Amino acid sequence: GGSPVAAEIASRSCQTMLYADKQALETDLKVSLLAIRERELNLYTSCFRNIGTMSGVFAGFAYEGCCLASYFFPPDSSTTMRSTYLFVTTIAMDLNVAALFAATVCAALGPGLALRGPDGSMERAVEGGYAAEMQPR
Repeated sequence: GGSPVAAEIASRSCQTMLYADKQALETDLKVSLLAIRERELNLYTSCFRNIGTMSGVFAGFAYEGCCLASYFFPPDSSTTMRSTYLFVTTIAMDLNVAALFAATVCAALGPGLALRGPDGSMERAVEGGYAAEMQPR
């Protein structure tokens, strides 16, 4: 038979290889999970950019509606109707500008957090994107 020293060396070598295999599997799993999270982050970033674009266009329409209000109403229209129209279009413009700002901040800061933040930042960025996108509307 073999010597006890040789058996001990073989046993430790086997344990070292098992540990290395375990570490490699854990690393591969982390890389796979990060790839999935990256795709989610890209999806949320794209959605925020689309929301920002639509909000900017709608804010522009509301602004034009405010600027051209005198052309929309006949000269004999009531002051209440004109005031209500201007109030509603101004509120619509303000809300669209707020949506544009929020979407721009999310689209700009989310990927930055994921790339430059501490460990676990990718998870925080994706969860933050999910929370912002799923807020009650």
